[in-house]
Amino acid sequence: MRVRKRKLFQKFFADRGTHLAAMIAYFALLSLVPMLFLALALLGFTPRHGESRKSLVHALNRIFPSTSVGSIDHAVNSIGNNAAALGIIGAVVLLWSSLSLFSVLESAFNIVYGRPNRSFLHGKALAFVLLVASLVTLVVSLVAGTLGVYLLRRYTGGFFSSVYVAQPLALLVEFAGLLLFLVTVYYVLTNVRLTFRDVLPGAVTAAVILAATFQVLGVYLNLVSHDLVVLRALGGPVILLFWLYLMANVIVFGAEVNWWVARRREATAIEAPSSEPAAKTKAARTV
Repeated sequence: MRVRKRKLFQKFFADRGTHLAAMIAYFALLSLVPMLFLALALLGFTPRHGESRKSLVHALNRIFPSTSVGSIDHAVNSIGNNAAALGIIGAVVLLWSSLSLFSVLESAFNIVYGRPNRSFLHGKALAFVLLVASLVTLVVSLVAGTLGVYLLRRYTGGFFSSVYVAQPLALLVEFAGLLLFLVTVYYVLTNVRLTFRDVLPGAVTAAVILAATFQVLGVYLNLVSHDLVVLRALGGPVILLFWLYLMANVIVFGAEVNWWVARRREATAIEAPSSEPAAKTKAARTV
């Protein structure tokens, strides 16, 4: 088992997984603010949009260090204040930038599987569909979560406001959201015919690591950033890029896990028929 695990990590570094993660982190940084701006724009058409916005900021605080969230919020507000000046061309640029994350994820997953990318238009169409689906899912979940919390607090006497109930429930929802996102991008973006069973191992592995990372490393970075002169001088954007780089490594590693499990299944399927004649011969000799 140790040898097999070592081969998995060797495959990750042979594919230059850390370089792929750096590529994903860079384009994720370019995509994050436009995607959040589009999400907030959609939230403006929903009921209780003020509380939904607060829920989104709270969710960002759980995922990213607080200094980075401040930088994100400032950038999103700046775009919102100048939305009229952006015009149609600016809106198209924002939309195009927000597609970058899904396009680069497709490239990374195909490198892991040794497959070429889809055609340009096909790849951008998939990225657009995933972007729209992600935004709709995010808005619906925020609105449903806001209304759900309001109704639960009203009719349960504050039971769900207890830290012993709210914290595990938030962790469960966070994990479910991560798992849904990872399963979707692994399944849709990889240029290989995959099933739900094929993408589940890597999605679960990455979701567990990311969920644990959000709980541990966020506190660590917030403490360490006050002591590191470079991080303190450069501020939120650098910490955000570093944070995205960590998450991107986990996502690429999840794709490697899916590839590795698939190869193990193929090897087992090949070994099983070849072992049957030997077993029959041994049984005949025994008789």
